[in-house]
This record gives sequence, C-alpha cells and structure tokens, in this order.
Amino acid sequence: MNKIDILAQIRSNEKLLSLPHVLSEILAEVGKDDFSADSLAKIILKDPSLTSRLLKMANSSFYQRVTEITTVHQAVSILGVTTVKCLTLSASVFNPDRITASTGIDPKEFFAYSLSIAAASEKIARTVNYPSPEEAFIAGLLHDIGVLFFLHHHTDKYAGMLKGEIIAESLVEAETKVFGVDHCEIGYHLAEVWRLPDYVADAIITHHGQKSSAPSTVLQNIVGLAVQLTSDRFSGFEISLEKRLQMIGELSERLSLDKSQVDEISSSLLAGTITTAEYLGVDIGNIEDMLIRANQEIWKSYLTIENLFRERQELSQNLLKQEREKGAIEAKNVAMATLSHYLNNATMAIYGRSQLLRMKLTKGDSENLLAKLPHDLEVVDRSIERIVAVLEEMREISPIDQQKYYDMSKALNIDDRITQRLERMGTDGAWASRVEMAPEV
Repeated sequence: MNKIDILAQIRSNEKLLSLPHVLSEILAEVGKDDFSADSLAKIILKDPSLTSRLLKMANSSFYQRVTEITTVHQAVSILGVTTVKCLTLSASVFNPDRITASTGIDPKEFFAYSLSIAAASEKIARTVNYPSPEEAFIAGLLHDIGVLFFLHHHTDKYAGMLKGEIIAESLVEAETKVFGVDHCEIGYHLAEVWRLPDYVADAIITHHGQKSSAPSTVLQNIVGLAVQLTSDRFSGFEISLEKRLQMIGELSERLSLDKSQVDEISSSLLAGTITTAEYLGVDIGNIEDMLIRANQEIWKSYLTIENLFRERQELSQNLLKQEREKGAIEAKNVAMATLSHYLNNATMAIYGRSQLLRMKLTKGDSENLLAKLPHDLEVVDRSIERIVAVLEEMREISPIDQQKYYDMSKALNIDDRITQRLERMGTDGAWASRVEMAPEV
C-alpha cells in the first residue's frame, strides 16, 4: 500500500482507528453548525466510562477549578467544545487494545511517551506565557495519532519496520521508505477528517521538523520542543543526542527560553507525566520502573555527552596541530627564502673576490694583488662565516615535525637572528648587513 492508498483509506473514514460509536457521534455532532452543549452532553452520557473520565478530567488540578464540576453539561460548558472533543478522543485513542503484542511495542511505554509530550507542551506554554496552555496540552496529547493509525491498520508491516527490517536514521525516514508517507502527515489528515482545530493539525504535521514554507507558529515550536525534550524509547529510531541538543537550542531560541528554563521544564517531565496519566486514567505502568528508565536515560545521556566532549577535545587538538603545522610551513618558507638570500649574497661575495683575484693575476699585477689580498681574504672569510651562520640557523628550524610550534615572527626576524649569531662568532654584526659585491679595479 502506498501513500495514495493510505490517504484514500483515511478520507473514506471507514472504521478509522475503529473509534467507538459514541465517539463517532460526538465528532459528527460538533461538526454541525447548530449543535449545542446539551446535545453533546446527551451523547457523552450514553457511555458511562467516557462520562466518568470526562468528569475526572474536568475536576483535575490541571484546570485549576474552584468549584466541583458534577455534570457533563457543566463540563462541556466550562471546558469548551474543542477541549471536550479532544479529551474524549484521547480517552478512546489511549486504549491498550489498539497496540497488539505483535508490534513489539509496550502500550504503556508508548502512552507514557505521548503523555510526556502533552505535559511538556503544557509546561512550555505556561513558561512562555502562551495564552492557551490547554491548546498546547491537546496538541501534544494527539501529536502521534499517525503512529496509532499505522499500528492499528498496518500492524504487520509497521512491526517489521520497527524491528529493523528497514535501514533508516529516523522513524519518519523509515515510514516514508515503507509507506511513502510518515506518521506526521497521516496525523495531519486524521485531524482534518475528525475536524480537529487547525492548531492541532499544524502542530501534528511539524512536530519532527518544519514541513511547511510558512513560518512556524508559537504552538508548533512548543510541541516541537516538547518532542525533543522527551526520549522516544518505543520506536528504536531515537536521534542522536548531538542532533537533539542542536534542535533544542534552535527551538528554545525561537521561544525566547534560556537554558535554566529549559532545564526546569525538562526536570519536571516525569512528575508531569505521572500526574497527566492519573487524571486521564491512562495506565503507564509501574512508577518505579519509570524512575529506573529515567535514570538509565540520564546515565546514557551522560556517557554520550562524555564521548562528545572527548571527540571535541581530539578534534580541537587535531585542528590546532594542523594550524601549527600550516603556520610552521609558512614560517619556514619565509625563513628559507631569507636564508637563501643570505647564502646567495655570501656566495656572490666570494665569487666576486675570486673573479677579482683572477683578473689581477691575468694582468700580471702581482704587486697590487698582494696589497689587496688581505682585504680580499677578509671578505672571503666573512662570507664563509655568514654561510656557516645560515647553515646553523637552517639546522635549528628543521625538521618541522620536531617543533612544538614555529612562530612566524621567528622567520620575519631572521635578520636579527643571523646578526646575533655572527656577533657570537666574533664577526662585526654591522658588516653582516652590507653586501660587498662590486670588484675593485
């Protein structure tokens, strides 16, 4: 089955997620232009379990009501139709029977993950003063209904994908390879069919990253950050910690959250998940097991961060070494050019004196030759000393790989170094700066 077939299946609305008849009635009722709170309450009252859950939700500390809500009509009037619709929908969707054992997924773990996103979304919304935290809660609660669709309607294929039959870096990539569409897009179309608010549909389709050319809304960023702050253990496609930290940083910046606020939100997730599960009446398993998993996740994150830190250190050292080697090569090139200049001058000085002596010998001017010989020999001696000084300097700057570093200033100050070396050899340093090339006549 491909994307076209799956979307057609959703639009046909035939036994979509096998919703209870009462819930189908609720969705149909709120889609009417002339519906009332009374008519909606009457439908809800047909299902005692749904009635009990709705009243429990309405009286929970989450909504911070002063007076007790005792009737479904009150709940509908006070909470609002949209909230009632989404909460009753979630009450039906979060049913362990929807996730069979063949999928390899623990329903309690999946529900705990979804409720954690809802709790995180609500907490983030309050922190950034979003006008309607309830909207953030509902969007977070229903963000993965696309996954439930796959688990319910394409159980075997999806189970095989989760068990590693498909090589992919993320859950959405694996889904796209198998079905041609991911759970974000499926959830978006489900939200449209169920006539959920646009803010819910928009948050669903972008919760793993932006898929729209339009700028992301505050609510989309809230749910996106909640997803990154919550660890996905059920699918086996959890993204790297490094990538998560990058996305958390980007989303936090969009929401103007600082690190301390993000840390506070993150540290409240476990308690928020437990509280949310209690008032929604969703079984998320043993609390002690959740604490153990949370501690294991913290330890895993610690080891990952430690490895990342070590890798960064090694990378920094390698980059520093490369920069030093590059600098050393450049500095040595300058130094060698300078030293070559000195060698050339010294060689030409010796050659010039040699030519002058030959010329005098050819002319038979032995008297003048002998008179000038001491001076010529002195020029040759000093040129040789200069060559020796240059060779010593060359030996000091080679090889590069034995140098911890080589400062460019050493190459640029090579004139001073040669002068100092010549002075130590007992040569007039000032002479070293002159080049005697012209032969005497």
